Amino acid sequence: MKVFECSNQIIKKQEFLIDALKIDTNKQMIISFVGGGGKTSLIYELGSELSKLGKKVIITTTTHMFMPKSNVVITGKMDDIINLLYSENMITVGMLCDEKFATIEHSELKKINGLPNEMAASLIKLVDFVLVEADGSKGLSLKMPDEHEPVIFAGSNLVVGVCGIDAIGKSIKETCHRSNLVSKFLETDEEHIINESDIANILLSEKGQRKGVKCGYKVIVNKVDNIEDFEIAKKISYEFSKVGVYELILTTFGKNAKV
Repeated sequence: MKVFECSNQIIKKQEFLIDALKIDTNKQMIISFVGGGGKTSLIYELGSELSKLGKKVIITTTTHMFMPKSNVVITGKMDDIINLLYSENMITVGMLCDEKFATIEHSELKKINGLPNEMAASLIKLVDFVLVEADGSKGLSLKMPDEHEPVIFAGSNLVVGVCGIDAIGKSIKETCHRSNLVSKFLETDEEHIINESDIANILLSEKGQRKGVKCGYKVIVNKVDNIEDFEIAKKISYEFSKVGVYELILTTFGKNAKV
């Protein structure tokens, strides 16, 4: 993965996601991720960076997320979580979902949902960091939250709003989860083509990705895979600056990303 900071339309490469998010690794933190366009990948990338520093990390969800193939506890037993943490720095915990949550294209994968509230609240007592997938997007790059969303983890110190830059240039109905809510928020129809101003409005609005945020908030625009995407990101950064927000993190997981 490659990470960049974009401030006042000036782009600077960062070595690690930890640095771009300005995370103090000497403090315990709960970090919730909301939005669409790569939350799960970003969570596991951040978890990997932290674990390589010797930090203990639990990854979990308050909605649903795909379960990794190893280092998972789905028994709902605290002793099992503690025992796995003895040998592993980064683990995933949750409860196995009903099979109806598996999609056709991911039918070989299983999904987990969150732990009971009381048990989930105690996870931070066991580790240095709890990383939470706190929103669902059905694999789409942009979304607006419904009435019951997002489900930000209690005690979160930081919320990270995520979107995919590939939403730009596509229609609302093509690229947005809860497309009806996106069109209502933008006061347009679902044929509307998403632009940089739309991205900024959704990511920064308290009705959008900042809904329910009562702590620090940062934005990641993911899938910035080429020079053209960089130019689009600069335009998004300009839209951010109009409302006094000067920080924007850019990421790419593309193996052949030309940036």
